[in-house]
Amino acid sequence: MNIIHIISDTFRRDNLGIYGGKGYSPSLDTFAEKCVVFDKAYVCSFPTVPIRGDLVSGQVGICRRGWEPLKRDVPVIADALSTAGVVSMMIADTPHHIKDGYFYNRGFTGWEWIRGQETDQLATQPFDYESQESMRYRRYTRPHPQQLPGGLTNHLKNTAFRQHEQDTFVSKTMRKACEWLEHNYRHESFYLMVDTFDPHEPWDAPEWYLQRFDPDDYDGPEPIYPPYGPNKMDERTTQRLNALYRAEACLVDNWIGHLLRKIEYMGLLENTMVIFMADHGFLLGEHDLIAKNFSMYEEIVHIPLMIYHPDGQPRRTDALTSIIDIPATVIDVFAAERGHRVEGISLLPTVMGETDYLRDYAISHGAWSGGWSPDGGSPHGHVTDGTWSLLLENQGPPNKLFHLPSDPEQMNNRFESDTNEAQRLYGAFLEFLEGHGGAPDMVETFRQRWKF
Repeated sequence: MNIIHIISDTFRRDNLGIYGGKGYSPSLDTFAEKCVVFDKAYVCSFPTVPIRGDLVSGQVGICRRGWEPLKRDVPVIADALSTAGVVSMMIADTPHHIKDGYFYNRGFTGWEWIRGQETDQLATQPFDYESQESMRYRRYTRPHPQQLPGGLTNHLKNTAFRQHEQDTFVSKTMRKACEWLEHNYRHESFYLMVDTFDPHEPWDAPEWYLQRFDPDDYDGPEPIYPPYGPNKMDERTTQRLNALYRAEACLVDNWIGHLLRKIEYMGLLENTMVIFMADHGFLLGEHDLIAKNFSMYEEIVHIPLMIYHPDGQPRRTDALTSIIDIPATVIDVFAAERGHRVEGISLLPTVMGETDYLRDYAISHGAWSGGWSPDGGSPHGHVTDGTWSLLLENQGPPNKLFHLPSDPEQMNNRFESDTNEAQRLYGAFLEFLEGHGGAPDMVETFRQRWKF
C-alpha cells in the first residue's frame, strides 16, 4: 500500500460542489465520487506552521508549540515509516515550515522545496514598484495599507518571469510530484506528501480563471494580498477579492487534477490511498472580516477532507474528525510503530465503512507566536461537537455560540440563551488540553478565563 497526501493551503470547503459549490472545481468534485468524503473535518493546531507540526509529528501542537522551528526532540512519523520500510517524500511550495531552519521536513527519505511563494527571498532583480499595476495592489494590502509588504514585494519579483500557466507554483509542484512518481512508483511502499501553498494569497491566477468569476470590466484596486481584520472594502472591491480567491482555487483544482490523472493513468489507484485536505480556510467578507486569525468561524476551521482507498466504498460520513487524525491514519495504513506521541484517531476504520463515530469534540486553537500563551500572538480557538460551535476569544471568556444545523452561516449567537451548551463545550476544551500535553499553568489560565 502507498499513500499520496495532497494538502492545499487556505482551500475553503465551498470551493467544492460537494460542499456548497461557490467555486469551480471539476477535478476534485469528480475525484470525490471515488472517495469517502468527510462532512465534519476540522482544524486542530493553527495556522500554517502549527498545522504542519501536527501532520509530521502526530502530536497535538496546541499545548506545546506555536509558529516556531520544529525542535529536535519532537518525534516525527517519517522516522517510524522508515523503520517500517516505507520511502517518504515531501514536495512542497509552502515555504514557512521549510525555510529559515524550521525543518518540518525532518525524517523524510527525500524532500524538495519549490521556491518563490510569498515571503521567500528568492529573486533579486530590480523591480518597478511604482508601476501602474503595482500601485493597484497598494490600496488594500497587509499589514500596512498603502504599502507593499514583504510578502507581496518578494512575490512580485519571484513571479516576474512567468510566461505560461505552467510557471505558477501549484503547477510546478504538481508536475514535480508526477515526475517523482515516474521514478519511484516501483517502491514496495511509499508515502508522498504534496503540499501547495495555493490558494493562499497573493492571488494572481491567469486572467482566464478570473474571468469565470468576474467577467465584467474592472479597473479598481486589486486586493490580491488583503489586510486581515474588519472588511473596509466597498461591495465591488469585496466582490473582486472573492473572484481573485476563487480563481486561485480553480487553478489549484486544475493542477491537482493533473496529479490525480497521473495517479490513475499509472495504475496507482489499485494500491494507493489518496488523501486530499486543506489546512484551513479564509474569511472573504463573511462576518465583516477578511481574515483567518480572528474569530474562528466555520469558513476557517471546517475543512474539506476526502480519502480514496482501493478497498473502500465511496460515501459521505458525518464522523467528527480533526487534522490530528491524519498522521494516526498514515501510521495505521503502514502498520508502523505508533508510539505514545501519536495522539490522533485513525480514520481507516471509517474509510473502510466500519464506523461513523470517531470523537465527541473537535478542538482548534491558534498560535501565531508565543507558543501556547493564551494571550500571546493573537490566538483564537474553536470547539465543536458537530452540532454546536463555540468560538474562543483571544482574551477573556467566550461569547459566541452557534447551533450549526439551524444556523450554518453562524449569524444567530445563542450564547446567552444556551449557556449550558457553551459550558459543556468549554469543559471539553479544558479536558482536551489536560489530556494532550497542556501544562498545568496553561490549563489553569484558561480555566480562570471563564469560571462557572
